[in-house]
Amino acid sequence: MEIYNFYQAAMFTASLVADKYVNVFIISDAIALALWSAFFILQGFGIYTMAKRAGLKKRGLAFVPFVNIWYIGKLAGECNFFGQRMKRASMYAMIAQILATLLCILSIASEQYLFAIHKMRGLDFALTELGFSWSGSLVGFDLFVLKFYEISGYVLPIFQLFFEIFIVVLMMALCKKYAPKNYMILGILVLFVPVSRFIIIFVLRNRQPIDYDAYMRARHEAYMRAQQQYYNQQNPYGNGYGGQYNPYGQNPSNAQNPEDPFKEFSSEESSASEDPFSDMNGGSDDIFS
Repeated sequence: MEIYNFYQAAMFTASLVADKYVNVFIISDAIALALWSAFFILQGFGIYTMAKRAGLKKRGLAFVPFVNIWYIGKLAGECNFFGQRMKRASMYAMIAQILATLLCILSIASEQYLFAIHKMRGLDFALTELGFSWSGSLVGFDLFVLKFYEISGYVLPIFQLFFEIFIVVLMMALCKKYAPKNYMILGILVLFVPVSRFIIIFVLRNRQPIDYDAYMRARHEAYMRAQQQYYNQQNPYGNGYGGQYNPYGQNPSNAQNPEDPFKEFSSEESSASEDPFSDMNGGSDDIFS
C-alpha cells in the first residue's frame, strides 16, 4: 500500500532527473523500497515496544509484513466504527492490505514489463485508454498484461479505500489507549496522511496504556468538581438559603441558616403579624365608623 504511494512519488521525481526512462524505473524501485523499509522498521520497533510493555507474547510478529497489522489489533483491543462495535477489524485490515499489495506489485510489474518489451510508457498507456493507436499491436499475453494494467487502475483504489477504513478504525482504537486526549486528531491524520501511521506508533511506543472509559469518567468527575468550585466562588453565601451550593436548589439537611444581618433593626417584642398601620384604623376615632 504505502510502498505504491512511495513508488508513484519516486516515479515523478525520477522522471525529472533521469535521462533514460529505464533509469526512472530503477530509481523509483530503489527509492520506494528504501522508504518503505525505513518506515516499516520504525513501526516494527514501536509495535514491539508496546507489546513488551503490555506483556504480549510473540512480539517478533511486529516485524512480519501483513501479520503486524493483525498484531496492532491485539494492542488496540475493542474497535468501534461510528459507535458500533467492529469485530475482527484487524483481520479485515490484514486481508485488505494483502490483496491491495499484491495488486500494486502486479500493476507495477505490468507497467515495467510493457516498457521493457514494447517500450510503452505512461503517455502510451493514456493514449491507448483514449482509443488512440500506437506503433505495433499487442496480442496474446502482452495484450492480457495491458488489459490487466488498465483494470488495476480502477480496482486498486477500491482495495486501498477498504484498507484505509480498517486501518483508521484500528489506529483510533490504539490511540484511545495510548493518546486518549488526541485520538480523533490522530485518526484523521492517518486517514489523510497514511504514512503518519508509522510515525505515530513509534512515538507512542513508551506510553502506558490506559482504560479509555476510566479516563473519561475521571475527566467527567474533574469537570464536575471544577464546576462546583466555580459556583462556590461565584456564590460565597451559598444558594441563598444557607449551606453549600447545590446545583439542584436543595438545601442540605446539615447546613445552618445564616444570621439575619438586619436583626438589630427589629424589636424582639414585635410580632411578625403586626399591622404597621394599626394606629390609623380601628377604635372609636375611626372617621368611617
